[in-house]
Amino acid sequence: MALFFVHDRIPRDWSAEDVGFLRAVADRVEAAVARVRAEEQQQLLNRELSHRMKNTLAMVQAIATQTLRGASDIEAAKEVLAARLIALGKAHDILMTGEGESRETDMRAVVENALDLHDDPGQRRFSLHGPSVPCGSRTALSLALMVHELATNAAKYGALSTPDGHVTLSWSVDGPDGDEAVFITWREEGGPPVVAPTRRGFGSRLIERGLAGAVGGRVELRYEPEGVCCTLTAPLAGFFADG
Repeated sequence: MALFFVHDRIPRDWSAEDVGFLRAVADRVEAAVARVRAEEQQQLLNRELSHRMKNTLAMVQAIATQTLRGASDIEAAKEVLAARLIALGKAHDILMTGEGESRETDMRAVVENALDLHDDPGQRRFSLHGPSVPCGSRTALSLALMVHELATNAAKYGALSTPDGHVTLSWSVDGPDGDEAVFITWREEGGPPVVAPTRRGFGSRLIERGLAGAVGGRVELRYEPEGVCCTLTAPLAGFFADG
């Protein structure tokens, strides 16, 4: 019991009844302080939940609008939209079930979750290499959508469309203290010869602009004959941000 007095400071002429009364008052004060702190913590959590919900709904609206805009095959567009929303939901699950009250999650967890829908349990199609990099909520959602889009394209046209195709996803952190940068590389191998698309849809824009816009970096998407290669360079500080 955290009392605001110590025993040796109690006046000697106080009776046991006086001491008992003072201890009861101290207990009530302590309980009241605990309730106030709990209410403040709950308000903080409510604000955080509201903040995340607004960001997520805005992202869902943008994804739905862009996916369905000008779609010639509504059923195919609905399937694409559903897959993108599932990827977004899985990334959001990681954020909501993270340890403690942190607003960050690790890059590897985000990537593994986004690729889970595309992996083959009998034959590992992905190799992941990289250190621990904390991601804020906005970054985690954008990263999950980017990786999901790359994997979807690979399953349709690239390395994952053949039995022996393989994807290597690696990342590193380098640079002077206080000015570090994150380098991410997605490289496909073992698929059919790659041909650059004749038109750029929302998927390509999502890959090139989504995560780069969230973290303040730049993305380069190259259609090399041996396989698609996508690289991102961004300041490490951008990965911590929560928009």
